[in-house]
Amino acid sequence: MNNAIAILFRASTFIVLALFTFYPSYGQSPVFSLAYDEQQPIISPEGDLYFTLAYHPQNKGGQKDSGDVWFATEDEQGFSSPVPVPELSTKHYDLLIGFYQQSEVLVYHANLNNQQVIQSYIKDVEGWKKGEVIQLPGLKLNGDYFSASLDAMGKIMTISMDSYGTYGNEDIYVSKYNGKSWSRPLNIGGEINTNKQELSPRLSYAGDSLYFASNAYDTQKGIEIYGSKRLDNTWTNWSPPVLLKLSQLQGVEMYYFQDLKNKRAFFTNTQKSEGFGNIYILENKAPEMIPAPPLAKNPTDQRPTSVSNDRPNSSSPIVNSISNSDTLLLSNPQRESKEVVGISEKLDALAIGEQLILENVLFKKATVDLLDSASSLLVLDELATFMVKHPHKKMLIEGHTDSYGNANVNMRLSLARADKIKELLVNRGVAASNLQTKGRGGKKPIATNSNEAGRKKNRRVEIKLIAED
Repeated sequence: MNNAIAILFRASTFIVLALFTFYPSYGQSPVFSLAYDEQQPIISPEGDLYFTLAYHPQNKGGQKDSGDVWFATEDEQGFSSPVPVPELSTKHYDLLIGFYQQSEVLVYHANLNNQQVIQSYIKDVEGWKKGEVIQLPGLKLNGDYFSASLDAMGKIMTISMDSYGTYGNEDIYVSKYNGKSWSRPLNIGGEINTNKQELSPRLSYAGDSLYFASNAYDTQKGIEIYGSKRLDNTWTNWSPPVLLKLSQLQGVEMYYFQDLKNKRAFFTNTQKSEGFGNIYILENKAPEMIPAPPLAKNPTDQRPTSVSNDRPNSSSPIVNSISNSDTLLLSNPQRESKEVVGISEKLDALAIGEQLILENVLFKKATVDLLDSASSLLVLDELATFMVKHPHKKMLIEGHTDSYGNANVNMRLSLARADKIKELLVNRGVAASNLQTKGRGGKKPIATNSNEAGRKKNRRVEIKLIAED
């Protein structure tokens, strides 16, 4: 049976590799190199590049505006400097989903008249004008992230959201247009969706392949682009995902989009912009494609009876707008220490409610990957050894960031890094039931945020003894 499964997996992977069309090359520079968050590049029928830009001072809501629609034209010299499209934007998060017709677009507005709205706009000689509001049956977000895109014909919408029937976090759904209305979004199933995040979905030009970003797999970048082949007409039967090795960059990768007319593709990466996404163009060379690595944690096929709604209430995207925080310290607010190992005595002396100083557990920018794995793992090895010997002690792992960047982004980043510490401890034999995690974002600084020395102290994880059975 195992051999049969392996043969089927290799065969389905071959189908994916054979039928996908890619046009990337390695080592490209960003298209614009803006110091702001660039999301969801789309080429219009006229050849203009549209995208969402977050936190730019020219956005309608100023630098607190988590996303307006911008565009740039292209000539033989390349793309022009981008400019905002105020007719398609509000003071809150706005995402151009795609081109509905030749001169009609769909735009998602996170807060239009206090509602989440998908609005159509029609372009005439005077510019963009509002069309109808698109009714998407059952559209209800339980999280703070939403992305969606249209296929080449404008008839299929792929959506990433935390909503009904989720496997745990953001899942990918599909909605179809029948000429009059859009169908209720359908969860595309457990071959693609996991208990982690599946983000920025995009169908191929032919509509038979899906590209998406995910943090469910055990990779260095944390979030990378994957592809899968649709195997029938049900929209729930997909080939095993393959990993697209798009670049040598180390940042988070999202928003893959093929521009077949010009034999190229676009994607975003966060490496060169302090955690914000930059748009890259990929040309002339197909990427290496490999079967997806093992899942970081096994997904569950059992759907929850209810969807958690305890996330920060925000309309801003949370993954591609990572805080400037590039490290986390395991630290004690009351004391300073240079010790890296030799913490067992301090752990043993902890009273309930007290934290422990642990330094040198650092993270790479915009990821949950350890910056210096050797020294960090020495600390975690000793902590794990202590907890295995003292199974009656229960610890809370609290993640903290500095106050820079978007507050909701910082909250999610701090929790993700606390979860990473828990995962590493569990892998070393600590009972998962003895560890809890919580993200605090930048709400509890232990030093000033006005200089880098203080911000570095605030970027930390605290280990707190919460119970002794």
